[in-house]
Amino acid sequence: MKHVMALVLVAAQPAAAGQIGVDAAATQTAKGAPATFDLAGFRLGMTEGDVERVMRERGLIMKRRTRTDTFEDRVRKAVNLRGGRLPLKGGSVLDSVEFDDGKGGKVMIGTFVWPDGARVRSVAYLPPAGTDPAAWRTMLVGKYGPLSRDSGGIDGEGLHARWCARAACLGQGGVFRLAADVGLQGGQITLSQPEGTGEKAMTLIEREASRRGTGGTPSL
Repeated sequence: MKHVMALVLVAAQPAAAGQIGVDAAATQTAKGAPATFDLAGFRLGMTEGDVERVMRERGLIMKRRTRTDTFEDRVRKAVNLRGGRLPLKGGSVLDSVEFDDGKGGKVMIGTFVWPDGARVRSVAYLPPAGTDPAAWRTMLVGKYGPLSRDSGGIDGEGLHARWCARAACLGQGGVFRLAADVGLQGGQITLSQPEGTGEKAMTLIEREASRRGTGGTPSL
């Protein structure tokens, strides 16, 4: 019980380097703590290798993939913008990927680039049609725990449910969250990091580039 409560407390804190759900992935789900959730087998903070492992284990079919510069080359480019002349290494890491689950659903993954490589920043699942909203609520609450109190409930379009490790999600941009808008026609479930997490990754790049670059006098 203490272990689960610790995960909930961590998930409720603002994102920071070394945090579960940012540049480290949880090993198990703590109900009510979106930083630890898995969606379609994927968790926030997973590495590119983790993504490939889940793809193999679940028999997912890759439909498209994009790659981007490594952290090292991003730093070198930033140094060069400041007048440096560092050669690029030319490597790449995962930027985004889309899978077909073979059951009528799709999974889309996005990443941020950290010093140790790409880490999952968002997971979106587009399920197949055919499941009614009440059944969705039963499945989701059973897996993730009670809804946040400002979840929209069920209406003519389906279930509108939110989890954000707090009693209410409205107006809380700096939290991990899972949002589900699903019904008989399918819909979408999205697992995401707090707003501003990407800026933290960029700050690390700029900080390292400044450390390596040559100093100078401002010319305002």
